[in-house]
Amino acid sequence: MDFKACIALSVSLLASSLVFSGDSYVCLNGADERKISVVYTEPGYTVPCEVVYEKSSDMKTLWNATAEEGYCEEKAKAFAEKQATWGYNCTLVSNDMTENAN
Repeated sequence: MDFKACIALSVSLLASSLVFSGDSYVCLNGADERKISVVYTEPGYTVPCEVVYEKSSDMKTLWNATAEEGYCEEKAKAFAEKQATWGYNCTLVSNDMTENAN
């Protein structure tokens, strides 16, 4: 493989691993913090997307969509509201604005 092909492959692999953040919810219950995030793989597009849930040292994808716009945002919001029934206070972090998700 020549130098140009190697550089092109490296750039392609790097770009494929980039993630773009959408809405996030930070949920607190005392010292326990959980985060629900909507992430996109294409800049400027809302699909494909996935909802990522972080608690303690565990992170997992709960839902994803490849064609249905708004799906990940709805799932993230509903899960934040469910967290509130478990005693968490969730705050939406989006576009430099915050609001209570409960």
